[in-house]
Amino acid sequence: TDFYDGLAFLAMARKTNDMKWMSGASKAISKLERHVQYGKDNCEHKLLLLQAESNSLLGAFEDVFRKYKLSIAFAGKNGFIHEQAIANERLGDFLLKNGDTRASQYYGISNSLYLQ
Repeated sequence: TDFYDGLAFLAMARKTNDMKWMSGASKAISKLERHVQYGKDNCEHKLLLLQAESNSLLGAFEDVFRKYKLSIAFAGKNGFIHEQAIANERLGDFLLKNGDTRASQYYGISNSLYLQ
């Protein structure tokens, strides 16, 4: 549940522009960092997605795209199709917010994955 808690905290931080939500997100990220040590295949893509989401809110844009792409790749490699869809959707949102026309590509991929 740490993954989904983290996504929810980050969504609230984005929606309200209130950084108090980042505390909960940071705790979720810390827990996932520990989980990755014991179950990398099950957790690494989740950690990367939360890090990408967090960095996008904190303005660390240089690393955001790379972390989204790694999250997508690792989720797909390890068979987490629904989480691969979430990562594609979130990358699409990030790109759209930043005026990047590639957003539609990632929304399309996300939609296809959700339908599987």
